[in-house]
Amino acid sequence: MNTKARIMDVARHSFSKHGYEGTTLAQIAKEVGIQKPSMYNHFNSKAELYLLLCERITSQLVDTIASTAAQYETSESKTRLYHVLKNSCDFIMYEQEGAMYKRFMLFPPADLKQDVLSIVLKGDEAIHRTLHELFQQGQKEKRFKPIPEQMFLSAYFCLLDGLFTESFIYEDDDFQRRFKEAWTIFWYGISTDSL
Repeated sequence: MNTKARIMDVARHSFSKHGYEGTTLAQIAKEVGIQKPSMYNHFNSKAELYLLLCERITSQLVDTIASTAAQYETSESKTRLYHVLKNSCDFIMYEQEGAMYKRFMLFPPADLKQDVLSIVLKGDEAIHRTLHELFQQGQKEKRFKPIPEQMFLSAYFCLLDGLFTESFIYEDDDFQRRFKEAWTIFWYGISTDSL
């Protein structure tokens, strides 16, 4: 691993654990094994490093969603949508990047809040493209009720955001149960299936 990649790895871990305000470039440099001035050979500031990590992690979530949809491309819409949601939650809960994702989504640094929001909204646009494809598939298969796409997107993101919040509160077994129950209600709410 080169020095820049090591800096980013150490910074991600520190930002995840201590937050933006609780992390210093000096701490990162010490853990990497370099002097603080050497940090500026790779990054202009702590803010630049933080925002770059936010962009990278958001892109990784977007890629997880897109690659999951592609992996299940030949499956019906219910299966594809389920796995997209499941893998999104797994990314947030179990991937190392998920811890920082949670932190910058809920507690962005005050002076970087607009920059973080811009990154998140750009990520949402990319996620919308995948969800648009899944919505179109569900309509074509006649698996979805005749609802507007915006209603589908709103319901999906509210479900994902709710699960995101639950991931802070519940242990894995409880979370998985709640995930399945929430998914079931969501699916019956948007689909032509009946309970």
